[in-house]
Amino acid sequence: MVKRIIPALCALLVLCGTGCSDGNDSSSSSSQAEESPESAAVSSAADSSKAETVPARTVGEKLKAVYDIISSGSYTFEIELTGTNVPETIEITRIVSGEDSYQLQQEKLGNHGTVSFSGKSFDFDYVCGMYRENAEPPQPGMIEQIVKGNVPRTDAAAVSPENGCDCEQYTYTGDTFITVIDFFFDKSDGHLVKYTTAYSVEGRDDIIETRTVKKLEKGADTSVFNAYFADTLVNFDTMSEPQRQGFCQGLCATWGVTADEMFRLGVSSDSFGKIDYDTLFTLIHTYGKHRTPAGDSSVSGDESSGSPDESSESTEDSSESSDSTESAAESSEESSEE
Repeated sequence: MVKRIIPALCALLVLCGTGCSDGNDSSSSSSQAEESPESAAVSSAADSSKAETVPARTVGEKLKAVYDIISSGSYTFEIELTGTNVPETIEITRIVSGEDSYQLQQEKLGNHGTVSFSGKSFDFDYVCGMYRENAEPPQPGMIEQIVKGNVPRTDAAAVSPENGCDCEQYTYTGDTFITVIDFFFDKSDGHLVKYTTAYSVEGRDDIIETRTVKKLEKGADTSVFNAYFADTLVNFDTMSEPQRQGFCQGLCATWGVTADEMFRLGVSSDSFGKIDYDTLFTLIHTYGKHRTPAGDSSVSGDESSGSPDESSESTEDSSESSDSTESAAESSEESSEE
């Protein structure tokens, strides 16, 4: 889920935000240790000379223009997320006005999000029918990370533009992973069309994600900054252990979560009384089957937040549901939508 993917991705960017590391760092350090002080000084001088003659590669002007909207203090950002490990399109909306922020993620299983206003933050989840207070607000997205960190872009000659689009590419390199982010801008007016991320992790297949921009503009609908969900959702933090036990058992029955699937996550029905919000969220969103609970009006009734009616879907194989949700949880967004 994007509420999980945003901290994960941002952590990745923060770790790598100081720039790209050279794959030969360890070997070069070893060779320098064997050099004499004189030769080391020559090498240092040569390196310094090179640093002075090579022009700095700064963040691209087109991405800076996008950041100007995001940093304006009031904006609306809507994207569609697809990817190799995201079999169903996920719609993400982020609205920001000053210190207030709202993020909604719409999936086939249902809708969930976060909202921060008047110094308070909440997570809300229409799939589980619950919310909690004092949740962390959405973290900065990758666009903000790149621009604020002044991360250099890849040489233009190494980037392949698409028809009708210019491309700016940025790369993070870690010890066991590489993340390449391509931003595509319309050649006619420079607006951001989409951006793709390619995660290359040692020993695993590459994960490719595409975020297609549906809307990015200044201005915010401030009506979303409220706790409208408290009228229909349960405050998870105020439930007693017996209440939580019954609540979780009902959710698992409604969404078709089996004992074997609980075991995979390290929980059992006997421990539901002490389960935390995040674990329950992960359990239902990972193993919940695609169907709308009978009599559940929490999803379709959320018109004020722009949540669409959820149509009934046939039960699908739990492993497919797991793959879809787990990949979304690892993505982020930005996060986040970013």
